[in-house]
Amino acid sequence: MENKQIIEKAAMTLADLAGGGLLSPAQANKFLRMVQDAPTIINSARFVPMSHDSQKVEKIGFGQRILRPGVEGTALAEGDKSVPTTSTVQLNAKEVIAEVNITYDTLENNIEKGNLYNTIMRMIAERAALDLEELVVNGDTASTDPYLAVLDGIRKQATAHVVDWAVTADPNKAGHLMINKDVFKAGIKAMPKKYYRNPADFRFFTSYNAQVEYMDSIAARQSTLGDRALQGGLPTAYGTPVQGIAMLQGVEEVIDETSGETAVRSDVLFTHPKNILFGMSRNIRIEVDRDIRERKFIIVLTAKIDTKFEEPDAVVKIENVQE
Repeated sequence: MENKQIIEKAAMTLADLAGGGLLSPAQANKFLRMVQDAPTIINSARFVPMSHDSQKVEKIGFGQRILRPGVEGTALAEGDKSVPTTSTVQLNAKEVIAEVNITYDTLENNIEKGNLYNTIMRMIAERAALDLEELVVNGDTASTDPYLAVLDGIRKQATAHVVDWAVTADPNKAGHLMINKDVFKAGIKAMPKKYYRNPADFRFFTSYNAQVEYMDSIAARQSTLGDRALQGGLPTAYGTPVQGIAMLQGVEEVIDETSGETAVRSDVLFTHPKNILFGMSRNIRIEVDRDIRERKFIIVLTAKIDTKFEEPDAVVKIENVQE
């Protein structure tokens, strides 16, 4: 197929990509799955496909003891009967835009394989998922970054139990602000015990640098555990996986009190991953433009999202941990 024919066919394919802009229900559901499957925090969170811009997520549970002493032949008194606590979490979708540029060379390599549509959608989903993770983690309506100011992310929302590691760490220990097992111990002790029943179901979310530093401290041991740390896989702390995510980056550069060198401090978020609600509207729009001077197609994705903790009290944030 000649280059001109390839570009013309690509133009027609892209023009029909979303049937005028708005994705069909089948296209939207497929795209949502691709975003959800991308290796970001969204993959671990509880994904809520939103049918409207505003949606309630129902919660139900027992916040106190329900068992009472049993007496044969005697019913419980009214005051001893338990009623589940019900409430809702309100998701209010905010609009975001992601842009993907696809060059003619990329199209030429894919058009004859019959997978152009899937290639385009996969590329958009991968880029959008990373952008969405950045907003979900670092969103702050007080930010000077217009994109991050769209909504408050989980880092900003984690206020119920905050551990300042710069204050809590033992200053007599070498590298006391570095991420180590004591950081995770402090997080576990700060978590209300009614939530922390199965350690393996929870996650310590860190930056990738912090995860590597922790793995390195384990790998330094002359043991089987040290060998496993070098070979990869999620490390654990007291039975809970330690998971690095791309967009949980260092929040500031400081001068290390011990070495005098510049260091980066970040946060560690400790919660059940399904406690993070990520809502995304099914009303997804894709529009296409063509730049003949730079030989590329410009594809713009418009979507609406929101994020909340289902139970804000079941989250611990450990601040000022040195990477």
